[in-house]
Amino acid sequence: MKKILLIVSLWLTVTSAFAQTTPATWPNRPVKIISGLGPGSSMDLVARTIAPSLSEIWGQPVVVENKTGAAGNVAATYVAGVEDDHTILIAQNAITISASFYPKLGYNLKKDLKPVTQITSMPLVVIVNKDIPVKTLKEFIEYAKKRPDQLNFSSAGIGNADHMAAELLNAKAGITMTHVPFTSGALALNALMAGDVQMYLPGLPVSLSNIQAGKVKALAVTTTKRASALPDVPTVAEAAIPGYSMPLWYGFFTNNAMSDAIASKVAQDTAKALKSPEMQSKVAANGIDLVGSSPDAFKKFVNGEVELWAQVIKSRNLKSD
Repeated sequence: MKKILLIVSLWLTVTSAFAQTTPATWPNRPVKIISGLGPGSSMDLVARTIAPSLSEIWGQPVVVENKTGAAGNVAATYVAGVEDDHTILIAQNAITISASFYPKLGYNLKKDLKPVTQITSMPLVVIVNKDIPVKTLKEFIEYAKKRPDQLNFSSAGIGNADHMAAELLNAKAGITMTHVPFTSGALALNALMAGDVQMYLPGLPVSLSNIQAGKVKALAVTTTKRASALPDVPTVAEAAIPGYSMPLWYGFFTNNAMSDAIASKVAQDTAKALKSPEMQSKVAANGIDLVGSSPDAFKKFVNGEVELWAQVIKSRNLKSD
Protein backbone atom coordinates (compact mmCIF):
# COMPACT_ATOMS: atom_id res chain seq x y z
CA MET A 1 0.00 0.00 0.00
CA LYS A 2 2.86 2.36 0.90
CA LYS A 3 4.50 1.63 -2.46
CA ILE A 4 1.27 2.50 -4.28
CA LEU A 5 0.96 5.80 -2.38
CA LEU A 6 4.58 6.63 -3.13
CA ILE A 7 4.06 5.94 -6.85
CA VAL A 8 0.92 8.10 -6.90
CA SER A 9 2.76 10.92 -5.10
CA LEU A 10 5.65 10.77 -7.58
CA TRP A 11 3.22 10.73 -10.52
CA LEU A 12 1.39 13.80 -9.17
CA THR A 13 4.72 15.63 -8.72
CA VAL A 14 5.82 14.84 -12.26
CA THR A 15 2.49 15.77 -13.86
CA SER A 16 2.38 18.97 -11.81
CA ALA A 17 5.81 19.95 -13.09
CA PHE A 18 4.75 19.35 -16.69
CA ALA A 19 1.56 21.33 -16.09
CA GLN A 20 3.46 24.46 -15.13
CA THR A 21 3.00 27.31 -17.54
CA THR A 22 5.70 28.20 -20.04
CA PRO A 23 5.97 31.24 -22.30
CA ALA A 24 4.27 29.14 -25.00
CA THR A 25 1.31 28.20 -22.78
CA TRP A 26 1.00 31.34 -20.64
CA PRO A 27 -1.60 32.58 -19.98
CA ASN A 28 -3.91 29.58 -19.74
CA ARG A 29 -6.55 31.35 -17.64
CA PRO A 30 -7.67 34.93 -16.81
CA VAL A 31 -4.99 37.42 -15.78
CA LYS A 32 -5.48 39.93 -12.97
CA ILE A 33 -3.91 43.38 -12.91
CA ILE A 34 -3.93 44.68 -9.32
CA SER A 35 -3.99 48.46 -8.97
CA GLY A 36 -3.14 50.11 -5.66
CA LEU A 37 -5.02 53.32 -6.49
CA GLY A 38 -8.76 53.69 -6.86
CA PRO A 39 -11.00 54.25 -9.88
CA GLY A 40 -10.53 57.71 -11.36
CA SER A 41 -6.78 57.77 -10.77
CA SER A 42 -4.35 58.10 -13.68
CA MET A 43 -2.90 54.68 -12.90
CA ASP A 44 -6.30 53.03 -12.94
CA LEU A 45 -7.05 54.71 -16.27
CA VAL A 46 -3.82 53.37 -17.80
CA ALA A 47 -4.49 49.87 -16.42
CA ARG A 48 -8.04 49.76 -17.76
CA THR A 49 -6.97 51.15 -21.13
CA ILE A 50 -4.20 48.60 -21.71
CA ALA A 51 -6.14 45.61 -20.32
CA PRO A 52 -8.33 45.02 -23.44
CA SER A 53 -5.28 45.12 -25.72
CA LEU A 54 -3.44 42.60 -23.56
CA SER A 55 -6.55 40.43 -23.48
CA GLU A 56 -6.62 40.40 -27.28
CA ILE A 57 -2.92 39.47 -27.46
CA TRP A 58 -3.19 36.74 -24.82
CA GLY A 59 -6.59 35.30 -25.74
CA GLN A 60 -7.66 35.43 -22.10
CA PRO A 61 -9.68 37.92 -20.03
CA VAL A 62 -7.55 40.59 -18.31
CA VAL A 63 -9.33 42.00 -15.27
CA VAL A 64 -8.29 45.09 -13.29
CA GLU A 65 -8.88 44.92 -9.54
CA ASN A 66 -8.39 47.81 -7.12
CA LYS A 67 -6.84 47.11 -3.72
CA THR A 68 -6.28 50.57 -2.30
CA GLY A 69 -4.45 51.80 0.76
CA ALA A 70 -1.04 52.76 2.15
CA ALA A 71 0.25 54.38 -1.06
CA GLY A 72 -0.28 51.20 -3.05
CA ASN A 73 1.34 48.93 -0.47
CA VAL A 74 -1.87 46.99 0.18
CA ALA A 75 -1.83 45.95 -3.47
CA ALA A 76 1.92 45.28 -3.47
CA THR A 77 1.67 43.12 -0.34
CA TYR A 78 -1.18 41.16 -1.90
CA VAL A 79 0.65 40.44 -5.16
CA ALA A 80 3.91 39.59 -3.36
CA GLY A 81 2.08 37.02 -1.24
CA VAL A 82 0.09 35.31 -3.99
CA GLU A 83 1.76 32.21 -5.44
CA ASP A 84 0.23 32.83 -8.84
CA ASP A 85 1.92 33.72 -12.12
CA HIS A 86 -1.33 35.12 -13.51
CA THR A 87 -1.44 38.08 -11.10
CA ILE A 88 0.36 41.30 -12.07
CA LEU A 89 0.85 44.49 -10.07
CA ILE A 90 0.67 47.92 -11.68
CA ALA A 91 2.56 50.42 -9.53
CA GLN A 92 4.11 53.87 -9.69
CA ASN A 93 6.88 55.91 -8.05
CA ALA A 94 5.37 55.25 -4.63
CA ILE A 95 6.60 51.65 -4.59
CA THR A 96 10.21 52.87 -4.68
CA ILE A 97 9.45 55.64 -2.17
CA SER A 98 7.86 53.16 0.25
CA ALA A 99 11.05 51.08 0.44
CA SER A 100 12.53 53.85 2.62
CA PHE A 101 9.46 55.79 3.73
CA TYR A 102 7.66 52.98 5.59
CA PRO A 103 9.64 51.27 8.37
CA LYS A 104 7.55 48.09 8.13
CA LEU A 105 6.08 46.66 4.94
CA GLY A 106 4.37 43.36 4.26
CA TYR A 107 6.81 42.65 1.43
CA ASN A 108 10.38 43.32 0.36
CA LEU A 109 10.56 45.07 -3.01
CA LYS A 110 13.87 43.52 -4.05
CA LYS A 111 13.14 40.00 -2.76
CA ASP A 112 9.40 39.51 -3.27
CA LEU A 113 8.58 41.43 -6.45
CA LYS A 114 10.07 41.40 -9.94
CA PRO A 115 10.13 44.51 -12.12
CA VAL A 116 8.66 43.49 -15.49
CA THR A 117 8.31 46.62 -17.63
CA GLN A 118 7.88 50.37 -17.39
CA ILE A 119 4.63 51.30 -19.10
CA THR A 120 4.52 55.09 -19.08
CA SER A 121 6.24 58.29 -18.03
CA MET A 122 4.29 61.51 -17.68
CA PRO A 123 4.19 64.87 -15.94
CA LEU A 124 2.43 65.62 -12.73
CA VAL A 125 0.64 68.96 -13.02
CA VAL A 126 0.71 71.67 -10.38
CA ILE A 127 -2.92 72.73 -10.22
CA VAL A 128 -4.62 75.15 -7.83
CA ASN A 129 -8.18 76.09 -7.01
CA LYS A 130 -9.57 78.39 -9.71
CA ASP A 131 -10.58 81.08 -7.19
CA ILE A 132 -7.05 81.68 -5.88
CA PRO A 133 -5.88 85.06 -7.28
CA VAL A 134 -2.72 83.86 -9.02
CA LYS A 135 -1.79 83.16 -12.64
CA THR A 136 1.70 81.67 -12.29
CA LEU A 137 3.58 79.28 -10.03
CA LYS A 138 5.82 82.12 -8.86
CA GLU A 139 2.73 84.11 -7.83
CA PHE A 140 1.30 81.09 -5.99
CA ILE A 141 4.57 80.61 -4.09
CA GLU A 142 4.46 84.24 -2.99
CA TYR A 143 0.78 83.82 -2.07
CA ALA A 144 1.66 80.77 0.07
CA LYS A 145 4.65 82.45 1.72
CA LYS A 146 2.31 85.15 3.02
CA ARG A 147 0.08 82.43 4.51
CA PRO A 148 2.39 79.93 6.25
CA ASP A 149 0.55 76.79 7.41
CA GLN A 150 -2.76 78.26 6.26
CA LEU A 151 -3.00 76.44 2.91
CA ASN A 152 -3.58 72.74 2.20
CA PHE A 153 -2.54 70.37 -0.56
CA SER A 154 -4.12 67.02 -1.37
CA SER A 155 -2.78 63.69 -2.58
CA ALA A 156 -3.94 60.19 -3.42
CA GLY A 157 -2.32 58.93 -0.21
CA ILE A 158 0.63 59.35 2.15
CA GLY A 159 3.86 58.39 0.37
CA ASN A 160 2.37 58.48 -3.11
CA ALA A 161 4.14 60.23 -5.98
CA ASP A 162 1.78 63.21 -5.86
CA HIS A 163 2.43 63.62 -2.14
CA MET A 164 6.21 63.49 -2.49
CA ALA A 165 6.26 65.77 -5.54
CA ALA A 166 4.36 68.40 -3.53
CA GLU A 167 6.64 67.97 -0.51
CA LEU A 168 9.65 68.44 -2.76
CA LEU A 169 8.11 71.53 -4.38
CA ASN A 170 7.24 73.05 -1.00
CA ALA A 171 10.74 72.40 0.33
CA LYS A 172 12.49 73.94 -2.66
CA ALA A 173 10.06 76.89 -2.75
CA GLY A 174 10.35 77.53 0.98
CA ILE A 175 6.63 77.30 1.70
CA THR A 176 4.72 75.35 4.38
CA MET A 177 1.37 73.76 3.57
CA THR A 178 -0.68 71.05 5.30
CA HIS A 179 -0.96 67.68 3.59
CA VAL A 180 -4.48 66.24 3.26
CA PRO A 181 -4.31 62.65 1.92
CA PHE A 182 -7.16 60.82 0.18
CA THR A 183 -7.56 57.26 -1.11
CA SER A 184 -7.70 58.17 -4.80
CA GLY A 185 -6.74 60.88 -7.24
CA ALA A 186 -10.40 61.56 -8.01
CA LEU A 187 -11.16 62.39 -4.37
CA ALA A 188 -8.04 64.54 -4.09
CA LEU A 189 -9.10 66.45 -7.20
CA ASN A 190 -12.67 66.89 -5.94
CA ALA A 191 -11.31 68.40 -2.72
CA LEU A 192 -9.33 70.92 -4.74
CA MET A 193 -12.30 71.94 -6.88
CA ALA A 194 -14.46 72.25 -3.75
CA GLY A 195 -11.91 74.59 -2.17
CA ASP A 196 -11.09 72.26 0.72
CA VAL A 197 -7.44 72.28 -0.44
CA GLN A 198 -5.59 74.85 -2.52
CA MET A 199 -3.03 72.75 -4.44
CA TYR A 200 -2.77 69.27 -5.94
CA LEU A 201 -0.19 67.59 -8.20
CA PRO A 202 -2.10 64.87 -10.12
CA GLY A 203 -1.08 62.89 -13.17
CA LEU A 204 -2.00 64.41 -16.52
CA PRO A 205 -4.95 62.09 -17.40
CA VAL A 206 -6.80 62.90 -14.16
CA SER A 207 -6.44 66.66 -14.49
CA LEU A 208 -6.45 67.45 -18.22
CA SER A 209 -10.21 67.70 -18.85
CA ASN A 210 -10.71 69.89 -15.78
CA ILE A 211 -7.82 72.14 -16.81
CA GLN A 212 -9.25 72.50 -20.30
CA ALA A 213 -12.71 73.24 -18.86
CA GLY A 214 -11.31 75.96 -16.59
CA LYS A 215 -12.35 74.18 -13.39
CA VAL A 216 -8.78 74.36 -12.04
CA LYS A 217 -5.70 76.42 -12.87
CA ALA A 218 -2.60 74.64 -14.23
CA LEU A 219 0.56 76.45 -13.17
CA ALA A 220 3.36 74.06 -14.15
CA VAL A 221 4.33 70.47 -15.02
CA THR A 222 6.92 68.49 -13.08
CA THR A 223 8.94 67.11 -16.01
CA THR A 224 12.00 68.65 -17.65
CA LYS A 225 10.03 69.37 -20.82
CA ARG A 226 6.55 70.76 -21.38
CA ALA A 227 3.65 68.38 -21.99
CA SER A 228 2.43 68.31 -25.58
CA ALA A 229 -1.15 68.33 -24.29
CA LEU A 230 -0.44 71.55 -22.35
CA PRO A 231 2.09 73.43 -24.49
CA ASP A 232 1.42 76.78 -22.83
CA VAL A 233 2.01 75.45 -19.30
CA PRO A 234 5.69 75.82 -18.27
CA THR A 235 7.76 73.32 -16.33
CA VAL A 236 8.31 73.92 -12.62
CA ALA A 237 11.96 74.59 -13.44
CA GLU A 238 11.00 77.23 -16.02
CA ALA A 239 8.34 78.83 -13.87
CA ALA A 240 9.99 79.13 -10.47
CA ILE A 241 12.35 76.39 -9.26
CA PRO A 242 15.40 75.66 -11.45
CA GLY A 243 16.47 72.03 -11.38
CA TYR A 244 13.13 70.67 -10.19
CA SER A 245 12.07 67.46 -11.95
CA MET A 246 9.81 64.58 -10.99
CA PRO A 247 8.04 62.56 -13.70
CA LEU A 248 5.28 60.15 -12.76
CA TRP A 249 5.79 56.60 -14.06
CA TYR A 250 3.77 53.39 -14.06
CA GLY A 251 5.09 49.88 -14.43
CA PHE A 252 4.25 46.20 -14.10
CA PHE A 253 5.67 44.02 -11.33
CA THR A 254 5.03 40.36 -10.54
CA ASN A 255 5.77 37.93 -7.75
CA ASN A 256 8.31 35.12 -7.73
CA ALA A 257 5.77 32.60 -9.02
CA MET A 258 6.28 34.05 -12.49
CA SER A 259 9.38 32.80 -14.25
CA ASP A 260 11.85 35.20 -15.84
CA ALA A 261 10.93 33.78 -19.24
CA ILE A 262 7.25 34.58 -18.77
CA ALA A 263 8.11 38.02 -17.35
CA SER A 264 10.00 38.71 -20.58
CA LYS A 265 6.94 37.63 -22.56
CA VAL A 266 4.73 39.98 -20.52
CA ALA A 267 7.17 42.84 -21.20
CA GLN A 268 7.24 42.12 -24.95
CA ASP A 269 3.45 41.81 -25.16
CA THR A 270 3.00 45.01 -23.16
CA ALA A 271 5.21 46.82 -25.66
CA LYS A 272 2.90 45.54 -28.42
CA ALA A 273 -0.20 46.64 -26.48
CA LEU A 274 1.22 50.15 -26.10
CA LYS A 275 0.95 50.52 -29.87
CA SER A 276 -2.79 49.79 -29.85
CA PRO A 277 -5.23 52.48 -31.06
CA GLU A 278 -6.72 52.69 -27.56
CA MET A 279 -3.39 53.48 -25.91
CA GLN A 280 -2.48 55.91 -28.66
CA SER A 281 -5.79 57.80 -28.55
CA LYS A 282 -6.52 57.72 -24.81
CA VAL A 283 -3.03 57.88 -23.33
CA ALA A 284 -0.33 58.99 -25.78
CA ALA A 285 -2.58 61.71 -27.22
CA ASN A 286 -2.64 63.31 -23.77
CA GLY A 287 1.10 63.91 -23.82
CA ILE A 288 2.09 60.76 -21.95
CA ASP A 289 5.20 58.89 -23.07
CA LEU A 290 4.69 55.15 -23.67
CA VAL A 291 7.80 53.19 -22.73
CA GLY A 292 7.59 49.36 -22.85
CA SER A 293 11.05 48.56 -21.42
CA SER A 294 12.65 45.15 -20.85
CA PRO A 295 12.70 43.54 -17.37
CA ASP A 296 16.44 44.21 -17.05
CA ALA A 297 16.10 47.87 -18.01
CA PHE A 298 13.15 48.37 -15.67
CA LYS A 299 14.96 46.64 -12.80
CA LYS A 300 17.91 49.00 -13.21
CA PHE A 301 15.52 51.98 -13.32
CA VAL A 302 13.66 50.82 -10.19
CA ASN A 303 16.88 50.30 -8.23
CA GLY A 304 17.95 53.84 -9.15
CA GLU A 305 14.62 55.23 -7.95
CA VAL A 306 14.93 53.37 -4.64
CA GLU A 307 18.35 54.91 -4.02
CA LEU A 308 17.16 58.39 -5.04
CA TRP A 309 14.19 58.43 -2.67
CA ALA A 310 16.17 56.93 0.19
CA GLN A 311 18.47 59.95 -0.02
CA VAL A 312 15.57 62.45 -0.31
CA ILE A 313 13.65 60.95 2.61
CA LYS A 314 16.73 60.91 4.82
CA SER A 315 17.78 64.46 3.96
CA ARG A 316 14.24 65.81 4.46
CA ASN A 317 13.64 63.64 7.56
CA LEU A 318 10.24 62.64 6.14
CA LYS A 319 8.09 60.30 8.25
CA SER A 320 5.16 58.06 7.35
CA ASP A 321 3.12 59.15 10.38
